[in-house]
Parts: sequence; structure tokens; C-alpha cells
Amino acid sequence: MSDSFLSLPLQIDEKTKAVQCLHHALPVCPKCDLNFTALNTLHKNFNSLTTDSPPPVQQKPHPARSAQINKMRESGNNAFKLNKYADALRYYSLALEMALSRPPWEQAALCRDETVILLCNRSAAHFAMENYPESLADAEAIVELKKPWPKGHHRKGKALQAMGRLDEAQKAVELGLMFDPNDNECNILLREIKKALEKI
Repeated sequence: MSDSFLSLPLQIDEKTKAVQCLHHALPVCPKCDLNFTALNTLHKNFNSLTTDSPPPVQQKPHPARSAQINKMRESGNNAFKLNKYADALRYYSLALEMALSRPPWEQAALCRDETVILLCNRSAAHFAMENYPESLADAEAIVELKKPWPKGHHRKGKALQAMGRLDEAQKAVELGLMFDPNDNECNILLREIKKALEKI
């Protein structure tokens, strides 16, 4: 098989230095079916470096991003405690954006751990606002990223229970208890679900 070369209609915006569609001057162009978001994000990450090349993965990431993420999470937690769930949701979502936009050379485990905690908090905020499908979506992502963590299974079970999907809720919680049979939240929720199933 011979090598092939695909020529894309692109240009660089002189002001922002972002790659964009040649015909419509858009970084995401639905008309030409082009999306340069990943390329522009990588370019931005390279420009933020203080060295000529990316640091080794073992090196600790710059503390400023972690501090910003933690500050946003704490703001979300404070809003949640005051029952300002919409504000909490906004803070958690902003913190998630920051965590997920870490440069690719930073430790994946760090990004994952930040992400699952923020997803867990956002799932709780959605639940408090009775946005059960959104709460479930965040819980599903937690379980996908960190299956052994019972908290994710608990969040998933709570959302499913609220949606009346009791059989699925029971399975979700039982899976969480396989990783930690003594998890208090999962055990309490499982008892609630079993009682609800008995009444059907």
C-alpha cells in the first residue's frame, strides 16, 4: 500500500495563531466538516511551556492549575452547602474543564483523580436539582474512569433509584459492594432499594 497525503483547506489566523478553515475562517467548521480544536489546544499547551520541550511525565505538573481546580471545587462545595445547586454545578463544570484540559504530557492518573471527584460532586448537584439523567451520566463516567471506587456506584444507584429503575439501581450498588463490601453508603442504599422492590 502506497503512502497517501490528505491536503486540508486550512490557514493560520495571524492574530490568534489558531488553525482554522480556509474557506470560512472557523476553527470548527461544520460546512467543511473540519475541527481543529485538538490541534489548537496542543499548540496552546506547547506555547505555555517555559522549556524547549515538554517536561518528563514523572515531573510534577505546574501547581497553579491544581490550585485553580481546587479553588473552583471548594467554591462549588461551599455553594452546595448553602443549597445553591446551580452555582455549585457551574463551579464543578468549570473545574472539570480545567482538569480535562491538562496538557497530554502531564500524568494521566492526576487528571483522572481530579476528574472523578469533580464528576462525583457534579452528579450530587444534578441530583439535588432533580436532574436525574444528568446525575446518572456523570455517575456512569465515574464508574468508567474508576470502577473500584464505591462512591461512583452509589451515585449511579441513587440516580437510577430516583428514576424508578430499581433493578438497575440494585445491580449498580451490588457491583460497588463487590469492591468494598463494608461501604456504608452503598449498604444503606441497597437496603432502601430492596425495600422498594418488595413493595412492587
